[in-house]
Amino acid sequence: MVPGTEWNWNSWRNVKFQKDGTFDAPTNDCQRGQCKWSANKGKVFVLWGQAGLHELEIVGETPTEQNQQKMQGLQMRGIRVSDGDRCSALFQRVYDHEAAELDKDLYEILGLQDDADEADIKKVYRKLSIKYHPDKNPDEESKRKFAEVRDAYEILNDPDKKILYDTGGMEAVKKGEKGEIEKGEDARANLAVSLEDLYNGGGRRAEIQRRIVCRGCRVRPDSPKCQGCGRCPNEVRMVNRQVGPGMFMQQQEEVPSKEKCKQEMAVIDAQIEKGMRDGESLTFPRMTDQRPGIIPGAMILTLKVAKHETFERRGDDLHMNAKVTLRESLLGWSKTIRHMDGHTIEIGTDSITKPFQVIKVKGEGMPFRDDPASFGDLYVKVEVVFPRTLTGAQQDQITQIFTA
Repeated sequence: MVPGTEWNWNSWRNVKFQKDGTFDAPTNDCQRGQCKWSANKGKVFVLWGQAGLHELEIVGETPTEQNQQKMQGLQMRGIRVSDGDRCSALFQRVYDHEAAELDKDLYEILGLQDDADEADIKKVYRKLSIKYHPDKNPDEESKRKFAEVRDAYEILNDPDKKILYDTGGMEAVKKGEKGEIEKGEDARANLAVSLEDLYNGGGRRAEIQRRIVCRGCRVRPDSPKCQGCGRCPNEVRMVNRQVGPGMFMQQQEEVPSKEKCKQEMAVIDAQIEKGMRDGESLTFPRMTDQRPGIIPGAMILTLKVAKHETFERRGDDLHMNAKVTLRESLLGWSKTIRHMDGHTIEIGTDSITKPFQVIKVKGEGMPFRDDPASFGDLYVKVEVVFPRTLTGAQQDQITQIFTA
């Protein structure tokens, strides 16, 4: 409720609470942004040069929106911490309406917790949009509330805008709309899968450890969800530097982050499609390390297929070996093969089988990637296992059989 507002301090002069956290007062020690302010748990803290820290509270009920008319008469009262000297401030005006816009809490507008998921956001939006729709509620307050709910949903329903808001607030969202937002680097990892996974399709879960920005922990550090949080990496921002009389240049500046971060184990649900191949990749947007006000890069998982004990894949076809005895190769044979989805295939012949003869079984290979209802073929290479030795009687019998 404070950013972008002007207040009369101690019935003396006006001061400004600027959106970048600087406190603008007409004293020498507050020149060039040297005085700072912050808010936490309903209190406002002002670090005023040599005068030191001032701690104040807003008197009475704080308006739910930064509306100049509703804020008239609003006061803050407190003390200078060093000596207990009393201080007060009386609201004058909203001089920076963009700052008020940047201070909005979209989750609070929808009545949701910070960790609400997509389904919760959609459900609450539908309920509130019906409740405040102008067709049913023509009064101005309902129209305002409807517009507020709609605007909040439009941001939280957009994946890129939501991650920017969650990690950098409305300021990051506005920068994103202007194309001024960086994107984090993508990361790659392997996902071990079996040939059965590629034949049958289905879900696989993968876990990755990443840094996340803890939304709200900067202003509510005692929240249970903020346990284990520490300061986020330094942020890079553009600032105007004076390089000469009336001349300014934009430069990058690295500044300590005000946000809190922690490590989490994130779960990725990878959907394997039938017919996928070794080396194909699955891309999961916005899943790498988070930094305030930056869209995280994508996590790219590359499929790595383990060797199968029975089948070998070549394109969309499958290959396997089968062994038969010398007797079977001469008199015929039959074998049952259990496929990767559990169904069985009967293969064999009533005729002579030559060593390393290949039998083709149509439609028993891998499913096609673009047409999972169609399949490649199965090729079975038959190895004839000869006996290691023959008795004299066996030799005589064979000689008689094969006498021309």
